[in-house]
Amino acid sequence: MSRFESKKLIYILGILVLFLIFTLLVKVPRKSSTLARDIVKFDTSQVVRIVITPRTEEGKEFEFIKEKDGWKIRQGNITSVPRTGAVSNILNDLINIKPSGLAAVGKSQWSEYNVTDSLGIRVRAENKKGKVLTDVILGKFSYKPVNNPYGGYGGGSVDGTSYVRLADDDKVYAVDGFLVFSFTGGFNDWRDRTLIHATRSDITKISFTFPADSGYVLEKIENKWHAAGQPADSTKVSDYLSDIVYTDGDTFDDDFKPVAPPEYKIDIEGNNLLNISIKCYKGEGGVHILNSSINPDSYFISDSAGIFSKIFKPLTYFRGESHR
Repeated sequence: MSRFESKKLIYILGILVLFLIFTLLVKVPRKSSTLARDIVKFDTSQVVRIVITPRTEEGKEFEFIKEKDGWKIRQGNITSVPRTGAVSNILNDLINIKPSGLAAVGKSQWSEYNVTDSLGIRVRAENKKGKVLTDVILGKFSYKPVNNPYGGYGGGSVDGTSYVRLADDDKVYAVDGFLVFSFTGGFNDWRDRTLIHATRSDITKISFTFPADSGYVLEKIENKWHAAGQPADSTKVSDYLSDIVYTDGDTFDDDFKPVAPPEYKIDIEGNNLLNISIKCYKGEGGVHILNSSINPDSYFISDSAGIFSKIFKPLTYFRGESHR
């Protein structure tokens, strides 16, 4: 091979190397970057309104509104308090949507992934000027088994994939995890149901107000519990306190308005504890309507065997006597 031909081969080889470098630096990153890292980007501090349109079977649209005294949740003419952490969890879940893959690119597959307006859960966030900061539709969820070497014989864990579409985009993204479940449920599922939330060791006194002046006081005196001035059954007191310290209501009664004083009432006092009052009103059909000073705008229905019986114990209970 001549010297001229050797130089020619070196030049050709150099051109090929440069072409390879160009491909690696330009074309490959461009191809891999077609899947966006973040499909939801906005400043959460600017959000003053969040609108959720649940799946049809879960009820009608509702919204979270930021007011001077905090966040409220509203549907129609009912305004309530959202459950603790609801808004911060919504915003955190939205900005942390990270697609793991592209599931579909056109409208023809929206129904398959439940990301149509009627099949999906729509979540829209707005700022104080009404500008839409993000608008997403959450679709179906699919499970996938994950091998767990520490799960024992036949053991394993379950992971999953949620499917998401931006309201103004045709593409459907796959997102690892249980994102869809964070947004399921209707209006009442997002409301605060608190009746009693307290630390058991902080409680030192509970005053029971019953009909016909049959009330009494359960009080801790010198580290021993007394009911109506007499020593109380310590096991019964322990069971009672464990039962009530984290009590939530069940069924909301948004039509109830008190027209008479409560039939039953307890007042909880203690150390490092704001006094808590639970009032019980007479409802229609023999049901009880419960209301808490912690959550004053909400009323809950209970029958005699429900939450009512857990909270309002007769004196005989703490005496260790049989009672109905």
